[in-house]
Amino acid sequence: MMGHRRRIPWVLALTAALLLPGTAPAGAHEHPTPIERAAPAVVYVEARAEVEVSLVEHRQSDPAGVHIAIIQSTSNPLLASASGFVIDPTGAIVTSGAITQTDLDLARIYGVNEAFQKQYGAAAPLTGDLFSRQRIGADTDLLQQRLEACYPPNSTNDAGGCVVRVTPTYVVYPHVTSQEQYGQLPATLSPASTPDVALLHVRGATSMPTVALGESTKGARALSVLGFTGIPNGPDTQQAIYSHLAEVGGSTLQTEGLDEGETKDAVQLAAALPAGMRGGPVVAEQGQVVGFLEPEAGSGPPPATAGRLVDAGAIRDVLSADGVTPRRGPVDTSFEAAMHAFKNGGFAAAVPNFKATLALFPGHALAANNLAEAERNVAAGEPGPAPPGGDQAAGSGAGFPWTVVLIAVAVVLLLAAVAMLVLRRRRQASAAGGGTPSPGTPRPREGQHATPSRAATGQRERKPVPSVAPGPGASGVAVIEGGGPRRGGAGGSAGSPSRAGPAPSGAAPSKAVPGQGPAAAAADGSRRASHAPGEPAAEPRSGFCTSCGARLRPQDRFCGRCGKPAR
Repeated sequence: MMGHRRRIPWVLALTAALLLPGTAPAGAHEHPTPIERAAPAVVYVEARAEVEVSLVEHRQSDPAGVHIAIIQSTSNPLLASASGFVIDPTGAIVTSGAITQTDLDLARIYGVNEAFQKQYGAAAPLTGDLFSRQRIGADTDLLQQRLEACYPPNSTNDAGGCVVRVTPTYVVYPHVTSQEQYGQLPATLSPASTPDVALLHVRGATSMPTVALGESTKGARALSVLGFTGIPNGPDTQQAIYSHLAEVGGSTLQTEGLDEGETKDAVQLAAALPAGMRGGPVVAEQGQVVGFLEPEAGSGPPPATAGRLVDAGAIRDVLSADGVTPRRGPVDTSFEAAMHAFKNGGFAAAVPNFKATLALFPGHALAANNLAEAERNVAAGEPGPAPPGGDQAAGSGAGFPWTVVLIAVAVVLLLAAVAMLVLRRRRQASAAGGGTPSPGTPRPREGQHATPSRAATGQRERKPVPSVAPGPGASGVAVIEGGGPRRGGAGGSAGSPSRAGPAPSGAAPSKAVPGQGPAAAAADGSRRASHAPGEPAAEPRSGFCTSCGARLRPQDRFCGRCGKPAR
């Protein structure tokens, strides 16, 4: 037992050593940065309007006699834009609530102006902003009268008019290599949205990259604000601007005590927020998104404050109202694994995971860009640096999966240690008499006492010696180990065992009954050896009653249950 006690701590120590980070393969320490983990999930969002215009013409001098004509026109003006981020692989996207606060009347004016421009061209010279009302002629001009009737929608005059229908629409542009192939995703606005937080759902999405949404700003101080100021069209179009909270876990940005670099960041951020970066994720030190920024009224270079933080708590309230639970997805796992190898120079090891990322989310801009670089390095004969010891796979992860092997070995050793501990305890319990009976040992029946073993009583267990019937020249004394000699005939002394000659042909040696202990077998042998001289040796009988099956002790002459003679 002491051997087990000494070995188990060594096994556990070895297992712990294998699982400790310090024993990981050399060189595997440059993990993806918080920005690199969140960047693929940043999107650009446009709030648009689908404007359907039915232009009504009153043609007073039409030679065919047609006095009324209707011309259909459709417009899709951009009303607002912002950055946003994905918080669920199925396409739940958080962005600024400002995209829902649009003026649909401006969309109607735009649709009417564009309908006139399409229909009349140079005859209706429209200049300037199509979101503003235009003048294309004198008040007596037929087209000018018709245009005036169209601006208040759904009305007509003698010259005609317009019927206008406006429907808000939302388009999501993810960070992909081609918006025509993989982007321009239509989305719907959740009714749980608030003036601060807009929640969109991309139609048909299944495996989009996501961010890790935090619970609050607790523990956050240094921030990275991610976003776009236009539709993403390459790996370098995303911006990251640094900022700080005024205090750790606070809710406002730092505005005092800024050094020269921090002041430049604040000026850049104040200009970028209204240009499209509002609503982009604010990433803290551990990679968790703690909210997004809204531009403050009156802010500008030099800003009193670059923006107002809409924190993770406000975002989670909207998500809860919509029944959405933030979660990561498989594309995040494969991309992070690829970036881990890529950042450590394991280009060959990164290739399969970059390809898996693109299979899960086709067009993933950052995965495609890094895959191309990794393949260039592999083709140039630089798959990755070899770790100390010369095994490239350990340093870059490009070959044999040593980390998996080490973990598997550690688990096996841990299981072996547990098994040894359980076995030792069972042996201790068995030695104390409290163990479970071994298979084949019958349980005592009702009304019958089990004979205690020598281990339970503290006596040393000895093997029984078979009794031998006295033969010619024998002393007639049978010796039972553990007890004194029992005289079976004349010619023996009580203190010295006699040597027995060969047993008669009809005699059978005593043997242990299956399921009985050695002490019981010895007692049974002594009983059968105590017959009178000249009598035939007693036949060994069963340890159970042949009438009712109750267990019999060696000294029992009758069954304690049914009273039948023991046989």
